[in-house]
Amino acid sequence: MKASTTWQGGPGVDKSVPAGTMTIQNVAIPCLDPTLLFDVGVAGGIIAQIDSVADRDSHRYSLELWPGYVESHAHLGLPANFDDSLDDPRLIALQYLFHGVTHVVDMFGFPLVKTLWELGRMQSPVPYPELAHCGYAATSMRDSDGLTGHGVEFPAPVFMLGIQEDLDTILRANRERGATFLKVMFTNGTEQPRSKKKFSRLSPNVLEGVARVTAEHGIPCVLDCNTRDEVFQAYSYGFRIFAHSVRDVELSSDDWRALHGARFVSTLSGLRPMIMQREEFLHEYSRFGFQETQDVENMEFVSTIHEPFGIQFDCQESRTAALGNMRQNSLAALTRNALLVGTDCGNTGAFHGYSLLSELDLLAGDDIDVPHRKDELRHAATVSGWRFFNELSGRLVTAKPIAIGCTATFNLLAATGNDRALSALPEATVINGAVIDRQAVLQEIRALRSSETKGKVKL
Repeated sequence: MKASTTWQGGPGVDKSVPAGTMTIQNVAIPCLDPTLLFDVGVAGGIIAQIDSVADRDSHRYSLELWPGYVESHAHLGLPANFDDSLDDPRLIALQYLFHGVTHVVDMFGFPLVKTLWELGRMQSPVPYPELAHCGYAATSMRDSDGLTGHGVEFPAPVFMLGIQEDLDTILRANRERGATFLKVMFTNGTEQPRSKKKFSRLSPNVLEGVARVTAEHGIPCVLDCNTRDEVFQAYSYGFRIFAHSVRDVELSSDDWRALHGARFVSTLSGLRPMIMQREEFLHEYSRFGFQETQDVENMEFVSTIHEPFGIQFDCQESRTAALGNMRQNSLAALTRNALLVGTDCGNTGAFHGYSLLSELDLLAGDDIDVPHRKDELRHAATVSGWRFFNELSGRLVTAKPIAIGCTATFNLLAATGNDRALSALPEATVINGAVIDRQAVLQEIRALRSSETKGKVKL
């Protein structure tokens, strides 16, 4: 038995019902109680009623009500397209909406696209996702051997952090841009032991100073780390939020005990395109929602790939191993309630909205004999992500995301099962009590794609 839903704008709905008012009957709410079915009432965009009505045992495949998906690691200022073109941020917002993503943590360069995002929000007939951003990220001018590194690869959306005193300037500038947290890049970019260094790296005294100063100011700080050694060094200075899962080794049980309280974002989708074959690309992007929301020229490009980028750049083996380690470490974090689901979208081939649902599939894998993994991943991508978003936004939130008095922002999802991919689109997405009309979203996307700019922005 599926949940029976009625809402303003739905088929056969009473037109006298005020906007933002709906009832949802016989729906499961796993984050409240996975054993029961509920009737939920929404009035004026607020959850006004949650009543348990039945045991779920005989209704295993009822629809499930979850908080909206949260993208915990996005880059709105980097181009995901294979031709290095950057989609208009108004398009990006719509891509997220289509896939049920209601909250986005942007970790790189949002000030570059803020004006268009806000313009789109004011003009759009559909509500945009909420956004938390770091302003400009901070990195070092030099790598650990004293050579120029990360700042050359990403010259625009970063601040150079050479000495501790630079941090005051960075925090002030980001605060003026509306940033609510700081993103710091601290990594040599290595994927496996003894592999060559790729990026800049902060000195230990500057890194320790960042941890101390941000803590004194009460500013959440997210750190880019790749390796076990980098994570342990940063952890010893007080960092607890890491933008990626560890990629050079699989962490041991002793490691996890020593990293108590640390959290990691998964970001498998950001690395995987480097090692994919043409057939894998074509299969990956064949799901409904890709050609509808993304630039179709990406399909034309991947159909011409003869060998993975990892082979072309002589890093296929190390990045394949890195992806395996990242997945195992993400799943270990999941069992410890320390996983956040994010994609590193903005990396080439990791697309806004679409890749978050793919990330869930990558994490779930083919391990159908692992009980409750899919439910745990949904929880990480919704409830844990919602708490993370609020933390980085500077909000002190003690309530649950689904509770009487809370804003009605959620997805209705088909129940998980061995034959049900987590990448399936939500049955419905509701933001602030408004049901997202996917056809209206697609019309806006098509209008932007057919405009003079073709839905692209030049920075």
